Amino acid sequence: MMIENAAEINRLTRRIDEAAKRRSESEKLRQEWSQACKEFHARYAELCIPGGFDANFYERILAGDPATIEVALCFLEVRPYFFRSGYLWKTILRKCKRAPMSAEQCERFARLVEKYTEWKRLRGLSAQRGAAVRQDLLPLLLHLSKLFPTKLSDGKVDGLVTVGDLYNVLCAALKLEPHGQPEKQKGVIGDPRRAIPQADIPVRAREYIAWRYHAWTPEDVWETLVSALVEVYKPDASFVISSETILRQPSGD
Repeated sequence: MMIENAAEINRLTRRIDEAAKRRSESEKLRQEWSQACKEFHARYAELCIPGGFDANFYERILAGDPATIEVALCFLEVRPYFFRSGYLWKTILRKCKRAPMSAEQCERFARLVEKYTEWKRLRGLSAQRGAAVRQDLLPLLLHLSKLFPTKLSDGKVDGLVTVGDLYNVLCAALKLEPHGQPEKQKGVIGDPRRAIPQADIPVRAREYIAWRYHAWTPEDVWETLVSALVEVYKPDASFVISSETILRQPSGD
């Protein structure tokens, strides 16, 4: 149920994002976006937690209500992914640390905490390695941050070696399916300043909306990335950039 509900929340979220791209084109499209937002907010509480999320959910955990503890432990074990699920997960984890549980529930929770502690340790190591990569690629990553509506954390750039690696990371951040051989696809360079024709929106806000909701495709990501590489590093005109082009040497090489 948690997995199915998470998929529905993600569908409602995508619907809002898609509607937001065109909401300034007409009153009808603005109403479609507004309706998508209303449906999301109306259904979120019933979908995010089995049985529905209410103001007393955390209090029932702290009181040791067996059924609520079971829901909380299942949520921690499944770790569904949707809007604000990370915040919910961490809050439930904190509440469970203070909740009375049965012996079986205590054992399950102890395993969860052990796995979470190990995950945080590995994530910290990944962030350290990624920080070194960021330092090597700082001019390029700063330039990309102005072109794509996403921020790449240190952990996300851990292990970047080739242009193809960076392309895959950007596609993942934009929730796109990357091509296996992107250099063989035809796309266009994304323009974050693409104007939205609505006179009552200030220019800077209009540019931000266009940047945030630009309809990126995998092909456009590749073309924009290659353009950024050329602008930042200014290679010789005869140099061909492919997915195998080395950005940096792996650590130890």
